[in-house]
Amino acid sequence: MDEIIVGTYEGFLLGYSLRSEDESETKLKQTFATHSHTSSVRCISVAGKFLASGGTDDKVVIIDLKTRKEHTVLMNHDGTINSVAFTHGGTHLLTGSDDGCIIVTRTGNWQIEKIWKKAHGGQPVTAIAVHESDKLALSIGGDKTLRTWNLVKGRPAFTINLASKGVSMPTEIKFSPGGDRFSLVSLQNVDVWTISKAGLEKRLTCNSKPTTVQWIDDDKMFVGLETGNIINFKVSETQAETFNAHKQRVKSLHYENNMLYSASSSGELKAWSISENKLKEICSAKAACRVTCVALNRQSHLIKKEESDNESDKEEKLSKNSDSDVSADDVKAETISKKRKPGAFVTISYDDDNANKESANSEPPVKKAKRKRRNKKKNKNNE
Repeated sequence: MDEIIVGTYEGFLLGYSLRSEDESETKLKQTFATHSHTSSVRCISVAGKFLASGGTDDKVVIIDLKTRKEHTVLMNHDGTINSVAFTHGGTHLLTGSDDGCIIVTRTGNWQIEKIWKKAHGGQPVTAIAVHESDKLALSIGGDKTLRTWNLVKGRPAFTINLASKGVSMPTEIKFSPGGDRFSLVSLQNVDVWTISKAGLEKRLTCNSKPTTVQWIDDDKMFVGLETGNIINFKVSETQAETFNAHKQRVKSLHYENNMLYSASSSGELKAWSISENKLKEICSAKAACRVTCVALNRQSHLIKKEESDNESDKEEKLSKNSDSDVSADDVKAETISKKRKPGAFVTISYDDDNANKESANSEPPVKKAKRKRRNKKKNKNNE
């Protein structure tokens, strides 16, 4: 079971997973929601138990997927966070920002290990992709260059002027699963580059602006378009097939276990099965927010279980502690109080929680004023 994690324009992070209602129907159900960003979420990445998200509030928020709570917040950039990318081993997090920096942070203690202050000549860093080997990373930026970073030695490797290759305003870069190819999205084109040949291999010109690419294997990819359509494209062939997917532009595509997940800017999420290179819609859901980015949590043990599972756990716990003073009614009341309505947002706000605790423990104003007057009168009598 996979979980789609969605970043939104409204600053929410939402989780959805496929759940079977019965033998004939499957639905995308919400698993969690947080509101750790004060403005739009621009990018997200998942590795192990951690989810990293970057936004226009200059923050990188780290969520612990086990507890579904905010783990830490990184405030190392002075501009919008355009890209967050964990290494495949999950040991480091690379972040790129409008401030022109690429920062490498170690996962766990969240200490900075490397800063490239002017990664793209001081221009914004727009996208970062990490190779499967974790030995190198690629980045694109406002200076219209493609830069390679040696992650073993912690230094830049080489730079390619994309304008000289006919690439204008690149918006996305992604490696193929094998790592020898990568895709560049720009204007009307999707370019396929080969690392072993160190150059452009093939160019797909679309009839609508491409927005995102999802590699299926080293030869096949799906391309999302501004019109909402999805293109099925093979590098080894000249023909491409188009599917009507969404009514608004496709913001993100993700593939796992022969399933394709798509999200549109309107907040519509869809799950597709792939059979003989054809897409068949399984189910859809509406996020009720404007989607900006999507990631995939592939680890089923980190996905929230159904409420019924939680209830059975409590009943089991009660049976084991039958000698205690806790009654079945108490457990039932606790279960009901902890349930939330389907689709309700669970906001993480530690400051507000602390403020509520302080206000709960504080003395009522009227009682406090009377106590002060009594103390003042007592002090005068003692004098």
